[in-house]
Amino acid sequence: NYLYAVDAKTGQQKWKFDSGDDVSSSPSIANGVLYFGSNDNFLYAIVLKTVELKWKFETGDDIYSSPAVNKGVVYFGSQDSNFYAVNANTGKIKWKFKTGNAVWTSPYVAGNMVLFGSFDTYLYALDTKTGRQIWNFGTDGYVSSSPSVAEEVVYFGSWDNYLYAVDIHTGQQQWAFKTEASVVTSPCI
Repeated sequence: NYLYAVDAKTGQQKWKFDSGDDVSSSPSIANGVLYFGSNDNFLYAIVLKTVELKWKFETGDDIYSSPAVNKGVVYFGSQDSNFYAVNANTGKIKWKFKTGNAVWTSPYVAGNMVLFGSFDTYLYALDTKTGRQIWNFGTDGYVSSSPSVAEEVVYFGSWDNYLYAVDIHTGQQQWAFKTEASVVTSPCI
């Protein structure tokens, strides 16, 4: 139920924050604020200097997705099948996008698009300002692998046993590599 801060040199606890339920989301830090999701359905914003709650934003289910913060917006997904864009300063929703299943992946922001996968078997590219879908890419399995990007190509895995490479602008498949089991983790480029 706690998010802990531990001194890297001594291993001593610096502080802990009670979110009320398990924390399955890795935190992100931007401009002195730490953002993380909890299984109590909230995304939290904690002021690091004081370890005080700045705001919290409620979704309809657990949050496993680790947030990405870019240009004053926090992007993340929820078990409630929605992908959210929330104002990093106020915690007010900018937009949300409904997928067909849970969103566990951590988003990747690339220019004016945000990329993420869903358990509905798709990788999505949305416009960061409007939440409008630019493209999607379908697989034959859940997408719990967070996308990685290099040289205009998006790399991600699926529970259909493939690692995919798709064009970042069009969503067209460049190649697919068959593995011997589900690809649930994120690729390193």
